[in-house]
Amino acid sequence: MEKRTALVLGASGLVGQEVTRLLLASSRYQSVTVLVRKKLDWKHEKLRQQLVDFAALEQYESVFSVHDVYSCLGTTIKKAKTKENFWKVDYEYTMSAARLSQQKGVHNFLTVSSIGANPRSIFFYSQVKGRVEEDLKKLSLQGLHIFRPSLLLGEREEVRLGERVAEKFFGIMPFLFTGPLHKYRPIAAEQVAKEMCKAALRDMRGVHIYESNDIANMQ
Repeated sequence: MEKRTALVLGASGLVGQEVTRLLLASSRYQSVTVLVRKKLDWKHEKLRQQLVDFAALEQYESVFSVHDVYSCLGTTIKKAKTKENFWKVDYEYTMSAARLSQQKGVHNFLTVSSIGANPRSIFFYSQVKGRVEEDLKKLSLQGLHIFRPSLLLGEREEVRLGERVAEKFFGIMPFLFTGPLHKYRPIAAEQVAKEMCKAALRDMRGVHIYESNDIANMQ
């Protein structure tokens, strides 16, 4: 069986960390490259860390010669400070990575979007996620896999008060997330990462969208 190679963007984030750990532990992957602004405190024989300027990804096109690209980039308006900076990270960096993946003939481009992604949404966050999805579909990627998780559960480096409150709320009253609200149930970042890795190994061509409740119910 052919050993695979992977590239991860956003390896320091919640889902990106989980994806990277799973890839390093997988016998199916012989090497895992992560694109980072500063070196991560990780050591593994299969891990390669590439310092990059995400605003100039084209300078690092050679690292996109892999089987699978996992795009786990993402920020918040609070962290980005402005809508322009948010757009740059969530839209421009993701699209640059996708175009390079297309050029290099990557088998699978897997990306983390969000529940409610819609370019016509009244919410800027959802608008941007929707625009990214629309424009990714216009590319000629061999396999495009879009994951739309709800609130992500996991240990973050930064404290996000709203998410902490939502986690507590879900823990106390999970029964509220039933029926039509089931799709909004919080989901573990580890679960999203696992399904991303499984999707890559299935090597399916075309566009595939995974809603949050579907991800949670996958085996």
